[in-house]
Amino acid sequence: PSILTSSIHTIPSTTSSSSSPNYYYPRAYNSSDLDGIVDSTTLLIAARTLSKLGRSDLSWAFLRTLFCAQSSSGFLPRFVYLNHTTNTKQHEFEGAAWSDFIGVYPGPKLFDNKAPEEYVIQPSLENETKIWSSNTIMATPHHATSILEIFYLSNQTAEDVDSLSIFYSKLQLWHTYLHRKIIYNCSDVTNVNDTFPCLVLRHPLETEIDMKSPLWQNSLMNVTKIVRENKWKSGISIPRQVKDSFDYPGDDIYNSYLYLLQCLNEGKNSNSTLQNNTNFTNHDDVFYSRCPFGMLDVGFSAALAKADIDMLMIGQILADKNHLTRPTADEMATTKARTNRSMDMLNALWHKDRGSFFNRLVMLTETDDGWYNSNTTVPVEASIAYNFFSMIDPMLNSSLVAEMSMQLLERSGKLSFDCGDYPLWAVGGCRDSSPIIPLVNYRVSTGLIRNGESGLGDYISNGLFNLICGLPNSAETNLMNCREDVDFANAFNGTSALPMGKNIMQSSLTAAVVLDLLLPDKEFAYEGEPPISSSSVIFLIAAELVVAFAIGVVCLVLSLNLMRRANADEEGDEFVQLVNEQQPLYEEPEDGEDAVNTTSIGAWSLELMSYLSPMKWFSGSSNS
Repeated sequence: PSILTSSIHTIPSTTSSSSSPNYYYPRAYNSSDLDGIVDSTTLLIAARTLSKLGRSDLSWAFLRTLFCAQSSSGFLPRFVYLNHTTNTKQHEFEGAAWSDFIGVYPGPKLFDNKAPEEYVIQPSLENETKIWSSNTIMATPHHATSILEIFYLSNQTAEDVDSLSIFYSKLQLWHTYLHRKIIYNCSDVTNVNDTFPCLVLRHPLETEIDMKSPLWQNSLMNVTKIVRENKWKSGISIPRQVKDSFDYPGDDIYNSYLYLLQCLNEGKNSNSTLQNNTNFTNHDDVFYSRCPFGMLDVGFSAALAKADIDMLMIGQILADKNHLTRPTADEMATTKARTNRSMDMLNALWHKDRGSFFNRLVMLTETDDGWYNSNTTVPVEASIAYNFFSMIDPMLNSSLVAEMSMQLLERSGKLSFDCGDYPLWAVGGCRDSSPIIPLVNYRVSTGLIRNGESGLGDYISNGLFNLICGLPNSAETNLMNCREDVDFANAFNGTSALPMGKNIMQSSLTAAVVLDLLLPDKEFAYEGEPPISSSSVIFLIAAELVVAFAIGVVCLVLSLNLMRRANADEEGDEFVQLVNEQQPLYEEPEDGEDAVNTTSIGAWSLELMSYLSPMKWFSGSSNS
């Protein structure tokens, strides 16, 4: 169908702003002639779909470039910039422009190339690509989940297993960073006795929530206050393409975004600084910062909880495959403990009275010296579809799934989301028109299916297909009637069903989402290897058995000889003595003679032992 072909054609713009529309697959990232921006969310979904299409080689290539931006601390950024340059001299320009924006995305110039040490990218001699990143804005941690599923969906060749092993080591660094630097204090986010608040996010860009979501109006209140009262100016010209985007929130909120980004880029407010702060000894037990924003996000927390579980599975696969880099028992125990912590953090975001998961905001109070501190968090009771991201993995309590699923079928009330002809409205309440965002439909649909609500999950995904194809919505969809000119927009109007934004552009993210939903997953399974999986190990064991058998034969011959001599009569003994007197067991050889006299049984046995010695085999092989 046209929607399938169109989605495959659109994915290449994931990697390059200059991709040919006739190019089916994105080029490899480690190329010096490729430039542009890589959004980690888009790339991970695109890599997953390519594995379904039998191109896991491209999937692993995508991931290699994404992880090329990993720092020594394990930090992974949300955005990666390929082959940009700070050289602005006339006639000496090479690579993509060092700009503040790339389309609707923030450009590398906004993040400054002088990042704090823990965010510095480690150079690679194997990669020709010049890599920059959003060095203080981390990615949502879907990486382990995507890598595990890419392996499941691949042909699971030896190369796929090796790639899984390589990325497992990198994922260990990433998850160590998250648990030791980010959520080290997040075992129970609702404990009122905690003197240090659980803090995950420092900027809205670290979530998958659109900028125009009503969540940000109250959450960024402190930042907006600074911008207004101080008449702060970013000095950056916001391009028309950004302002025409469907989720442009207006100048006040967007300037708050930029102010917060500039504050973080100063490198004074990393979480590691909070743990080892020696300048403010009176505030060791509280969150203390010049950047007045901190939040726990449902989507981020759910992604981390799912990723920790999948890290256990990756480790188990490598162990069952007898891979050389399989994790130790201590590493598996550490991963298990991390899984419990992240799951507890997600479950603590459940609001029992409202029957929903909500983000929690760090309640900041401005001090006399202009800083902010806090030791509490409160739920942000926003009616947004991102709350359903909690269902990314099967939940322990199925009653929570049933309670939240009912909201998806209600047409009235603050937490109602069945508001129009097509699901799923990004903002609930069924009042004003809301955007329908394909990424949101994708996360919620796949989450429902994994939690046993396949009927509702299929209804949401089919509704997205009908919306994009321009077909009336129904429980079933007929993609053969899909229109030819398919729009893969970032969002659609919930009432008119038209693409949103003044300058409609084809979205690689939407194309990847549609393609992944169109192509069914195969069973997530793998086959373990037998205990002995290496031919070299089998050869060594066989050689050892041969040597052992030969030594046994020699010992048997010697034993029989000794027994014969013990049973011999006196005449025989005298004969033997006579032979020994006439022909000693060993004598100095003359020139050209062998050192061992092979006429005696003892000499023959000694010579046989010598030839059966493994050391002689190896020395003989080397001499030959």
